Amino acid sequence: MAAGYTLTNLGSVEQLPSQYGGARTRISRIRHTGGTNSGGGLYTVGLIRDPETKHITGFDGSAVLYVAAPNNDGGILFDQYGTLLFTRYSMNELGQVLPDNTYITISLTEFGVSSSVGALAFVPAGYPGAGGLVFSSYNAGIMYNVPYTREVSGLYSFSTKVAEVSVISDAAGPEGIAYIPAGSAAFPNLSMAISSYGTGTVVVYEVGEYGLPVPGTVRQMVTGLTGAEGALIDPVTGDFLFSTFGGGNKVIRISGFEKPSSIFDSPAENHAGFSIFPNPTEGYVKLDFVKPVSGMVSVSNTYGAKVLEQELSNESHYRTSTCHRFLQEI
Repeated sequence: MAAGYTLTNLGSVEQLPSQYGGARTRISRIRHTGGTNSGGGLYTVGLIRDPETKHITGFDGSAVLYVAAPNNDGGILFDQYGTLLFTRYSMNELGQVLPDNTYITISLTEFGVSSSVGALAFVPAGYPGAGGLVFSSYNAGIMYNVPYTREVSGLYSFSTKVAEVSVISDAAGPEGIAYIPAGSAAFPNLSMAISSYGTGTVVVYEVGEYGLPVPGTVRQMVTGLTGAEGALIDPVTGDFLFSTFGGGNKVIRISGFEKPSSIFDSPAENHAGFSIFPNPTEGYVKLDFVKPVSGMVSVSNTYGAKVLEQELSNESHYRTSTCHRFLQEI
């Protein structure tokens, strides 16, 4: 690893069943997968942080089952409105737990994701393809950008993938995706980390179009692992965390990164829900809001370029054409 970065073994989580998978943090708690690939659930456990540095130093108490999540794998995240998304292996599905606790699954095969899915991540603000959703195929070693629409209920629906990049030569079995905070030492260009189960490494790529990795830029961050699984950036400190599926079932922390300016997959409070459709589109787009909203609305294309900006005043619905703006921006 580069100078200035420190790897710390945080150990195992009491009462969290093996094998470990992905994880998501909040300020005081961590949700972690347990019993991945057969059976399985999502568990919550308290965090212990250093009072000065705020780094996670351990776990407070035992893991408690949060929700059943059969066949969960390396990908788990909350969107900013409270929908929980997780990847399901080996049926190549996305599990969704909606804000009202409705549970559904969607097959990803018809949208171009090769069986079976491993990880997923939202592309953070400021990165190419910001706001997009990236999946990885564990078996094929391919990363995909898959367009989505989020309904007012919190349900995600998808259309066919718009781009893909193979990483199988350097990151076989991609089981975790995290975008490295901008400005972090030794990473002058926007980059992403991938936990590679197949090679026992965590590797880093620069981020290209659609929030996908640029293969020729690969670098190794950590080697000699058994079962690298999951990936997350701690929103408090910028620390990178992952787990070791079958490799002692530990949680590993790497410190030294900058604190992120935004984390797209954190649940938000007091946000008005909305849906946007069709998505993607080169013509008209319609926005429906749960309740009337006022303020500036911006829409970006899959490259992250702004194609529409409109001031709204106490409106519940908005419809406009993005076609001419799209053609100017790409």
